[in-house]
Amino acid sequence: MLAPKYRRGGQLVGKFGAIGAIVLTVLAVSAPAGAEEAAGNWTGRLPSGFKVRLRIDKAATGYNGVLINPSNMETTLESVASDGTQLSFAVEKLGLRYDGAWDETGKGWRGDLVFQGSHPLLLQRAVPESTPPRVRKRPQEDAIASGPRPYVEREVVFRNGATGIDLAGALSLPESPGPFPAVVLVSGTGPNTRDEEVDGHKVFTVLADALARRGLAVLRYDKRGVGGSGGVYRDATTADFATDAAAAVRFLKARPDIDPLRVGVLGHSEGGVIAPLVAAADPEVAFIVMMAAPAIRGDRLFVAQSAKVARLYGAPEAYVAGRQALDRDLYAAVLAAPTAEAARAGAKAIIVRGVESKLVDPGEAEGLAKSITSPWQRHFLGHDPAPVLRGLKTPVLAVYGGLDAQVPAADNVSVAREVLKGGRDASVVELPGLNHLLQRAETGSPQEYAEIDETISPQALDLMASWIVDRIRKGDAPAAR
Repeated sequence: MLAPKYRRGGQLVGKFGAIGAIVLTVLAVSAPAGAEEAAGNWTGRLPSGFKVRLRIDKAATGYNGVLINPSNMETTLESVASDGTQLSFAVEKLGLRYDGAWDETGKGWRGDLVFQGSHPLLLQRAVPESTPPRVRKRPQEDAIASGPRPYVEREVVFRNGATGIDLAGALSLPESPGPFPAVVLVSGTGPNTRDEEVDGHKVFTVLADALARRGLAVLRYDKRGVGGSGGVYRDATTADFATDAAAAVRFLKARPDIDPLRVGVLGHSEGGVIAPLVAAADPEVAFIVMMAAPAIRGDRLFVAQSAKVARLYGAPEAYVAGRQALDRDLYAAVLAAPTAEAARAGAKAIIVRGVESKLVDPGEAEGLAKSITSPWQRHFLGHDPAPVLRGLKTPVLAVYGGLDAQVPAADNVSVAREVLKGGRDASVVELPGLNHLLQRAETGSPQEYAEIDETISPQALDLMASWIVDRIRKGDAPAAR
């Protein structure tokens, strides 16, 4: 997943962090008889659908508490007051405040949350913590676990000869006679295991099952430094991860139960940037599938991504425009710097400006200069997938979700179609109503991922599996070109 500012499990969360995390220093006010006690857990939704969670605790001198974002990060409230009929709290350094009055009919505090605009917000008591949370249903994963499966799954280890790193994974092999056509699954941004688990969804478990049921051998693996794989994750760039994927292809081609002329690569998100790199270096790769993968340069992607998610979280246009301008300056400074040290110094100066103009949450600012100048970030900011895609002769399928907030279709689909139009076999498909995981969604917000029972849309699964099988049946492998 691509989520430099909104990372959560395998995805992004949290750049619009001002509505995302808070602990309070409080004003004590005596409460009239019959007043509503402000202490407790409160929740509400902004008109955009963004969920606000608040915890208020009663102390000897007043109240304290926290605002909690979707990834359970907390931000300190600098003041809070309640007399049982009115509730207010504020974070002055962010320009954030809330003023509400008790609404007996709605059984909650009804008022306005002010942050870069005014947003009506009804805060009602949350379900008590003793109440068990809703059980997440994962029907696709449950069906796989209950079986039967027309394939076997074996633990494997293969080596990246260029680095000496051993990578551990799982190889699904159809029960029919081989040698089999095969596909390597390459996961997105983050320390993902072979399952590419995102907010409780095992994306690659479901994907591997769907492909294996169509007669394909499927290899998925733990990223370097994760699970059973060796190496150090934090030091690697997209280019380094591409060498791991290339090693996976070589491993399959060397196996007697795999057809070496029918081995392809399917990558999700950043993995979809890696798949073309592998095919460009190895013209014998039979096909590639790009699943919700960027087609624009990293700095442009991050600007588009941040704006899309911020709007979904209810940010006003003035904030979005200001943050986009700041991010463009930040990324340009990082890319222009000759060294990581120079990049960090330049980034810090711009981030200070962002905090002063209330475009950057002070909590975010603490780690932003370091993260944005890491080896992975600096490499990804400057990487442009378009020239790689333009030069490919390998058959390509690029699939995008129309509601994707992390790799917005509006910014990537047209570019992918333009750069792939000269290819002998290239298809770019936008599926309406699907998000970055290619789940059927309502808004596409990362906040929805865990709430959706479906792991991957059956429509998307069938499209990708059918396209691969069709390429194999056509004999569209390098030897047939």
